[in-house]
Amino acid sequence: MRGFTLRKRIARETASRPRKKTSSLAASPPLIHPAESFHPQEIKAVAELPFSYGETKFVLLVRDPYWAFSYWDFSGETWNWVQQKLSEDPSLKPMIRVHDLDAKSCYSLLISLEARNWYLHLGKPDHRYVAELGLGNGRSRFYLIARSNEVRTPRDSPAEVIDPEWSDRDFKEIYRLSGGGQAGGSSLGSFSPPLHSES
Repeated sequence: MRGFTLRKRIARETASRPRKKTSSLAASPPLIHPAESFHPQEIKAVAELPFSYGETKFVLLVRDPYWAFSYWDFSGETWNWVQQKLSEDPSLKPMIRVHDLDAKSCYSLLISLEARNWYLHLGKPDHRYVAELGLGNGRSRFYLIARSNEVRTPRDSPAEVIDPEWSDRDFKEIYRLSGGGQAGGSSLGSFSPPLHSES
């Protein structure tokens, strides 16, 4: 009881003392609002990306064993040439031709040039691919705008060459523990029993 009274007394005395006024701004660095540090025209210029970076290029990036991501850009001269070709021949359409260099096969798909990027279904793991961006009529006529870099899709299966320290038994056990081969399976740490059992 005596300890409780002492605590109350200390609290009362502390509350009655005059407090030193401190500015909360002085304790922390001043915050600069973007509108105070940039002119409105500068903010607008940063927010608007240019239509083109002035270089014609077509880039292919592998996403997984079956898909790739492509993106492209044009110089002003190339863009004007594309518009002229499209106006001269209405049968021409923007397209990408995908070449499987290992299977020696090719397919085309229609795209929108304004999109500036496209996902491509390559279809075969462990194959080399190259793609061409251009204007074509789906038959014999094709005007090349840009050719991509060559890529190789990764395997979708274990490597044929296995380190002697890793036996086939070890691989199968690790694959089983990681949920491999089980619908909706996960790693052993998040294993949960089945919701129903067969009687």
